[in-house]
Amino acid sequence: MLLARDLAPDLILFNATIYTLNPTLPQCRAVACKDGRIVAVGDDADALALAGPATRRIDLGGRTVIPGINDAHNHMLEMGLKLGRIGLDDCDSIAKLVERVRAVASITPPGQWIVGEGWNESLFREGRLPNRHDLDAATTAHPVLLKRFFNMDVVNTRALELASVTAATPDPVGGKIERDRDGTPSGILRAAAKELCRRLLPAPTQAECIAALEAAGRAYLAYGITSILDPGLQPWEIQAYLAARRAGRLPVRANLLISWHGFRESETRAELEARAVAFGGLSGFGDEWLRIGGLKMAIDGGTTSHTAWMFQPFLGEDRVYDYNRLDPEDLREFFTHGHTLGWDIGIHAIGDRAHHEAARAFADVLREYPREHRHNLIHGYFATEESLQHMARHGLAVVIQPTFIYYEGDDLFRDVGPELAARYKPMRTYLDRGIRVVATSDVPSTVHFNPFIGLYALVTRKSWKGTLIAPDQAVSREEALYACTVAGSWLTREEHIKGPLAPGFLADMAVLDRDYFTCPAEEIKDIQVEMTILGGQVVYERDR
Repeated sequence: MLLARDLAPDLILFNATIYTLNPTLPQCRAVACKDGRIVAVGDDADALALAGPATRRIDLGGRTVIPGINDAHNHMLEMGLKLGRIGLDDCDSIAKLVERVRAVASITPPGQWIVGEGWNESLFREGRLPNRHDLDAATTAHPVLLKRFFNMDVVNTRALELASVTAATPDPVGGKIERDRDGTPSGILRAAAKELCRRLLPAPTQAECIAALEAAGRAYLAYGITSILDPGLQPWEIQAYLAARRAGRLPVRANLLISWHGFRESETRAELEARAVAFGGLSGFGDEWLRIGGLKMAIDGGTTSHTAWMFQPFLGEDRVYDYNRLDPEDLREFFTHGHTLGWDIGIHAIGDRAHHEAARAFADVLREYPREHRHNLIHGYFATEESLQHMARHGLAVVIQPTFIYYEGDDLFRDVGPELAARYKPMRTYLDRGIRVVATSDVPSTVHFNPFIGLYALVTRKSWKGTLIAPDQAVSREEALYACTVAGSWLTREEHIKGPLAPGFLADMAVLDRDYFTCPAEEIKDIQVEMTILGGQVVYERDR
């Protein structure tokens, strides 16, 4: 016999300012949760009337509640592994970078690899890239590899020796070995050249991967992130996610994109094609905690590393270099194959030409093989008029990273000049054209996963230096929050269960220390999460 107490909510949040992002009831005072789902939203009296003896009631004292952040382009496994390496994001000089390597070298047995991540040369007082000579000053007894925040590494002489990279080593296809005046490698490895040394790094064990996923997920909960999409995974990485889930060590909901064309130069086309067939078009397969999202492809690199595929050369360069991670002539073939197998496809396309050609190829395939899909262009830096038309006509979404506006925006003027900088990540244009926009962090390819930095950048279009970056592309606070929460659920075929705070939807939400919608715009980046609720359970509370 089912008793009334069995129907009572597990949790009721009341006396709150709740922004639901549900157009039927945009704002309310209380929300009731049971068995991981929202069962009621409304005023305090109605919600509290549902309570039973075991119901946890939390008086929020008027604080703001928003849907849980869905960071739908977040390399969580990589981020977790990064947390166990030398952090370089805040290094404002090469000298500081060298000192951190020296400190780790002093406690590391000779011969073991030393790995760091996150450096950004635009922050360095020296005004240049680091090189092997800098790292040799820290240690010659260890091979050292320091990853830039995206698409470039610096290594020391010992690492080059172990990789047999010399003055006679040719640049790999899609990459470049930077060299000193005498032709000797300088230690800077761009794009595909990174693999010359990275392939020597010890592969993490599954136990290390599980620990990394748990560490990253715990860190995310402190920022109200309840769901992520991890793009470009190998089978062993997917197995690590599954093992973490089975062990109860996956703190946030995860959606996975399988690595396809454009990632591992060591994999043949036949191997990649076999992977797509073997998994069998599983877009959307899984449950509310772990799900397969689709296939991840990549054309080019990035702007600040000068490895994006552009129509015109970067400022200071005499030609457009080929750092592409696949042959663009094969785009239609790859899209056709994945699309007809039933996959949703996301493709990294940063340069204006990469974006243009990807949108055109998608359009060609969709005209010939029309079907419902969730295909998307990832990063969306510089949209051409033709690409905008293709995206709007064929329902192609764009996945942008507003954190790049904040952390890298000033570098655009150095790299591509003011004309292209004025078209950077044009969210207002995308929305006005009816194109779906999903906003994400893309850590660890940027400094931090803090979603409020991204929300601040979308609303103000300001960099960390206060520079306005394409200010006409600013959007409203509601549009920005929707892109960081509800929009991602469409991308992963979960719009029927995840996103808005409404009855029947997953009870994932964040309690903030101030009102996102009414606080001064400059304060958005400073918002703190007081509490995170995941599946109707309080999984994080801020220390006071």
